[in-house]
Amino acid sequence: MRPVVGVDVAKGTSMLQAFTDRNKPYSKIISITHTEEGCERLGGLLEELRQITKLEPAVVLEATGHYHRSLVAYLEREGYCHYIVNPLQSKRAKGTQLRKVKTDAVDAWHLAEMFYRGDVKPHRAWNEEMTELQHLTRQHEFMTSLLVQAKLNARALLDQVCPAYEDVFYNLFSSTSLHVLRYRLSGGTITVETIRETAGSSHGKAWVQAKAEQIQALPPLSQSSKAQQTALLCMVETILAQQEQLRQLENAIEETALTLPEVELLKTIPGVGDKLAAAIAAEIGDAAQFKDPKKLVAYAGLDPGVHSSGKFTASSSRISKRGSKRLRRALYVAVQCGLRKGVNERLKAYYDKKRKEGKPYKVVVIACANKLLHHVHAILVKGEPYKA
Repeated sequence: MRPVVGVDVAKGTSMLQAFTDRNKPYSKIISITHTEEGCERLGGLLEELRQITKLEPAVVLEATGHYHRSLVAYLEREGYCHYIVNPLQSKRAKGTQLRKVKTDAVDAWHLAEMFYRGDVKPHRAWNEEMTELQHLTRQHEFMTSLLVQAKLNARALLDQVCPAYEDVFYNLFSSTSLHVLRYRLSGGTITVETIRETAGSSHGKAWVQAKAEQIQALPPLSQSSKAQQTALLCMVETILAQQEQLRQLENAIEETALTLPEVELLKTIPGVGDKLAAAIAAEIGDAAQFKDPKKLVAYAGLDPGVHSSGKFTASSSRISKRGSKRLRRALYVAVQCGLRKGVNERLKAYYDKKRKEGKPYKVVVIACANKLLHHVHAILVKGEPYKA
């Protein structure tokens, strides 16, 4: 058998156990850092194994968050054979042992043993642009969650400082509204010229005049404490900065998505816009790796869990939720967008059919997400747009 190195990945460091053959460890377990020096040390170990055994060594490691990415980048750059194992598979393999031992050395040993048993397969290659798109969409999701929380905090503070301000602008968190509110909290006097500068040429003179009169009629801020005004001013500046950061991310997502035909294909599905198409494509990657749409459904964690023992079979089951939560969330939103006003006619017909059968709302939405994912798989594998 060929030599192998089991790598237990952790934050900043990894533990390596090399084998020249099954149950034949080479040297003691060593620790490396995720730096250029640590990667070169791993490369030196692989070269030693190659010289001793005259065979090409392999590396087996778990997909541990983002910590394994630097090691994988080095292995790909140097052309070393490597296998990335699903943590669920490695955990199941460790559970077959009678002794309950959890150490880094034992974990590295188990990963190598999985290789010798033939339980691992070569790692699929990802398109570099798809990886970049995944980074951008995940960061966009994170920034969006921060912006939502900032808006909730700002609204709570505004209720204490100047609750009547919410009635001035249709969209409280529009750019014009936030800039005017920041100017007012900073002690400035709101005039027609102030609003015209922030609103630009998008609104007429009558609208600008009306907004100026509404703001001038608001009660003075002196009724609230100085601390509340300062806190609200900080939240307004935070929201403006986050909105600008989101715009930059959206521009980067749009530029990256232009190079990927998968995103354009997904945008042909009614209810799936630019952001959703990019998020779904980034989380799926190469759809050809899923030979059957049911495997893609399982990857999204939308497959129903089954519990049966003897003569008992559970009558109600929930989805497994063991796959990509980001893909699952994007599909859930895509279903809701498709059902709104019957935009996606095929999905709406399926939804109405299940509702008439007496299924609860959330159960039907999950069923629709399952069906939509089957459509997504067919679109990406065949390379054809959605057909209504």
